[in-house]
Amino acid sequence: MTAQTHLSRPAVSHHLKILKDADLVTLRKEGTKYYYAVNPNGNFAVIQSTTAMIQTLGLTSYQALIDLVQLKPGQKVLIQAGAGGVGTIAIQLAKYLGAYVATTASASSAPLVKKLGADLVIDYHQQSFDEVLHDYDLVFDTLGGVNLRKAFTILKPGGNIVSVSGLPNGQFGRRRHYSWWKTWLFSLATLNLTRWAHKYHVTYQFLFMQANGRELAELTALVEQGKLQPQIDRVFPLAQTQAALDYVAQGRAHGKVVVTVAAE
Repeated sequence: MTAQTHLSRPAVSHHLKILKDADLVTLRKEGTKYYYAVNPNGNFAVIQSTTAMIQTLGLTSYQALIDLVQLKPGQKVLIQAGAGGVGTIAIQLAKYLGAYVATTASASSAPLVKKLGADLVIDYHQQSFDEVLHDYDLVFDTLGGVNLRKAFTILKPGGNIVSVSGLPNGQFGRRRHYSWWKTWLFSLATLNLTRWAHKYHVTYQFLFMQANGRELAELTALVEQGKLQPQIDRVFPLAQTQAALDYVAQGRAHGKVVVTVAAE
């Protein structure tokens, strides 16, 4: 696991820890207060030590709630899996934007998501969210499958679903300027989603997070101001990567699970 960097910033040399997630890499030099959030596209922001884990989680939430739907004060949003890595940030960001936030979580996770700002917590072991919620403006879907199908039924006409776990559709292909044939394949693969969107008069959008230095800097400022608090569940050394994967697979993580890599 390596990082290709060309930064006109102070050199990062010895005693590095590399925290890799998707296409973003954070480099931390022991003894300094700076982290470098780097990605292969060349976008970066210099961020403070307490904000390193905001990058992927925060950018995903920012682009779902702000870039795609422009969430407004007073609107109602369901954030799936509120105690997960993305969910813990999305709840806080939605509350910062002034929204009413419902989320799904286990009973053991309810205190955490309430502390983060959730107005309504649905214990998914006891009740299905589509039996409780109606007339929502947005569903931020992080689960896909049957939960995505149910999400269509709780929205008001004109509402939105943003999914990171569903399938990319034709709109996604056009937004990302993919070739016509790839966009057509996306449209074909998501015919059912398109039918459901038409049936309920809502919009379905697929999100694949893109690196963005400006947005990362804005999120970092919110962390520095105490308005976003990244939740790190556990930290594993590289030698225990399998243990980290097993722990994540259990679905019990409350926030982000981190694997650190010591570099010479």
